[in-house]
Amino acid sequence: MDRSGNQQRSRAAAAILVALLCINLLVESAYAAVTVNVGGSSGWTLGYNYRTWASTTRVKPWDSLFFKYDPRLHNVLLVSKADFDACRTTAPWAKYSSGKDYIKFTKSGTYYLICGVAKHCAAGMKLAVTVKW
Repeated sequence: MDRSGNQQRSRAAAAILVALLCINLLVESAYAAVTVNVGGSSGWTLGYNYRTWASTTRVKPWDSLFFKYDPRLHNVLLVSKADFDACRTTAPWAKYSSGKDYIKFTKSGTYYLICGVAKHCAAGMKLAVTVKW
């Protein structure tokens, strides 16, 4: 075999390796987890339309929702759909109350979050977020 044939094979192998590395980087970036600020700059508060926010916000598995709020005024409860619909706060699946809460979703599905303080849920402080690829 001559030297130019070996060089061509080496170049071809290097080009394939570079292409595979680029594909790997693209795939990793597509699946990279992100943190999504609930309510944008408004945060988790009364008077914000979380239904509209959820309809325009994409959340993928392994992403986190970040809830920023005054913990003296609000909290975040992860609840069932029935409890979400009824604004029932008595049996949450999880309760967050730090004022700077990160909630990570590892599986696809719809998750229901409400504020458990007073009548805040009934006043619109509730969020149904669909997590999907």
